[in-house]
Amino acid sequence: MEEDGRTFFTRFAQNYDKISKTLSAGLDNIWRRSVVELAGGRHEARILDVATGTGSIAIMLAKKYKGYKIVGIDFNREMLLVAKKKSEGLKNVRYLEGDVESLKLRKGSFDMVVTGFSLGNFEDLPRAIEQMRKVLRPNGTLMLLDINKRHSKTLARLLSFYHLLSLTPAFSSDTRHEINLYIHSEASQVDKEMLIQLLVQKGFREIRSKDLSFKAVFIVTCKK
Repeated sequence: MEEDGRTFFTRFAQNYDKISKTLSAGLDNIWRRSVVELAGGRHEARILDVATGTGSIAIMLAKKYKGYKIVGIDFNREMLLVAKKKSEGLKNVRYLEGDVESLKLRKGSFDMVVTGFSLGNFEDLPRAIEQMRKVLRPNGTLMLLDINKRHSKTLARLLSFYHLLSLTPAFSSDTRHEINLYIHSEASQVDKEMLIQLLVQKGFREIRSKDLSFKAVFIVTCKK
């Protein structure tokens, strides 16, 4: 990740959940729960939550599936400190500091790898996809939740107007400016069709996509 992105997450780690909720009109955790529901159907599973941030997906998984073992990994120590505090009392989730583009985890050690709203932040997305595939067991599932770069222009204008209104009462002008720079950057959005082509190139199969919220957000699932 570029230094500006790293700095953003460090500066706003304590307020990240508030920012996410504000910008999505409270839909962010609904989108994350869609991933959690798709992760069900097993008695036991080891799941890696890549770019776990403040641990929102990891915590949801740990609470819903007591037999699952969840590992959240993120490069940002400040975000992980928030995640650990939120996870107090949960015995089936733990966190590691690390970079998705050089995962120091055992090959084929997870039944599922998930990541939410992070793909645009990876400096080398093809490399990140390769690393996530590496740690999956044969027939393991990769699940990717993100914002679709190709959502309609009308929706994009509505979202920009909403962001202006929602951020104004919640944050100072300097903070609003920095948040707006980030959410309108390339790092905040992903081209879903490009992503699917990349997954095919990297050897994934049974690729399926699901659109949420008027195609503004998507979930792509696939098998190793």
